[in-house]
Amino acid sequence: MKFKKILQYIVASAVIIAAVYFFYQEFKNNAEALRAYNFAIYPWPIFLSMIFGTSGFLIGPVVWRICVNNYIERKLDMQESVALYNTSALLKYVPGKIWTYAAQITLLSERGISNTLVVYINLISFVCLFFVSIANALFYYLIILKVTPLVISVLIFILLIALDFIFITWNAPILNLIIIPLGRLFKVEIEPIKMKKRIFVYVQMLYFVAYAYLGAALYFLAKGIGMNIPFFNIFAIMATISLSALMGYIAFFSPGGLGIREGTMFMMLRQFSTVEVALILPLAARILCIMSDLLLGSVGIYVGLRYGYFPGKINIRQKEIIEEKTEVDTNL
Repeated sequence: MKFKKILQYIVASAVIIAAVYFFYQEFKNNAEALRAYNFAIYPWPIFLSMIFGTSGFLIGPVVWRICVNNYIERKLDMQESVALYNTSALLKYVPGKIWTYAAQITLLSERGISNTLVVYINLISFVCLFFVSIANALFYYLIILKVTPLVISVLIFILLIALDFIFITWNAPILNLIIIPLGRLFKVEIEPIKMKKRIFVYVQMLYFVAYAYLGAALYFLAKGIGMNIPFFNIFAIMATISLSALMGYIAFFSPGGLGIREGTMFMMLRQFSTVEVALILPLAARILCIMSDLLLGSVGIYVGLRYGYFPGKINIRQKEIIEEKTEVDTNL
């Protein structure tokens, strides 16, 4: 187990070093173009970018709450979901997604949520994210760029919708085929789990909304640092965010997808923008992402401690009830 952790840190470090070296070489090779670039800071577009970006990231706890509430009697409210989800999300910057899941397991331990269910909920989120990300990318390449004839594009979209329909309809047996072998591999007993079909529809719709928010955030971020990107390129920006988010999620060995997302964004942005935009915007987007994560994580920690949502903490309302009851008993 210790060797596995060491290997994760080695791989994560190698990915980050490779990404830094790649961008260093690109900056070096395009030094003339970058020197000619008129860099400027415009506060209002950056402010709007942070608003849209934070709104997009808030879809995460909404999706998580919908999935968790399907299995518990005492439902989580939005405030509690923000506290638990955003606190655990801070650990994505530690190599290996396992730390985020471990935090969720700990935070949900007093609510009767099993380890299996935590894995299952995150697996559902990933599969829904996969379908939405691929749909955004296909829409850009097949409909906007028209890289294939219309008939082939329509057939590809029909195939994607059919696969999504099959997954939603038979989600339990499909996901259990994945989870049960994992249980055997790690020698953990995992029981089959079911989830209502409409939840998958809600989750995918919310991910579409999240990508729209993040697309707007990246567009205004570009405007905020003096980049002239036409508004119609919003579809290209959404496709860029979709693929980079998906690649960052798959690259579990990289903390927060660091290096993987930036590299993917560079390759995508280079197709419809200048080299300056392709080099600078991914780095600016990473800074915005970290700022949003820190903001939401800090809010999550504060709310969790303030209202006793973390294991072992007394809820403020429960404390008030206890104090009122004690005062009444004393007066009697």
